[in-house]
Amino acid sequence: MSQSHGINTAVPTEIDGREMADYLEYLLHRQVEKLRQYDLDKAVVLAEESAGIADKLTQTRLLDEPDMHDQRGRIQKLYQQISLTIASERQEVGDKLKAIRDSLKVLGAYSSTK
Repeated sequence: MSQSHGINTAVPTEIDGREMADYLEYLLHRQVEKLRQYDLDKAVVLAEESAGIADKLTQTRLLDEPDMHDQRGRIQKLYQQISLTIASERQEVGDKLKAIRDSLKVLGAYSSTK
């Protein structure tokens, strides 16, 4: 299996649909972890790999099978968690940028009075 940024980026060649679903779930957990650590490079690599697997699972409709209901729910929750984590971090970055701009305005106003 190949490695990129210290992350396994190769889908095992002999993998059945259920193993693929397990692997997708694993990748999504790792992606959440990397996003929370602000390791965006590795999160992007994981997102690219998981997208390919999700496409394959969508084509086979494996997750629509009744015995896959629980795993499908877990995978959906992981995607929601990823979306919420990204939105939260985007808000946090926006707040920090606003604070920096406000500080620069104050500094600009202070320096123009001297």
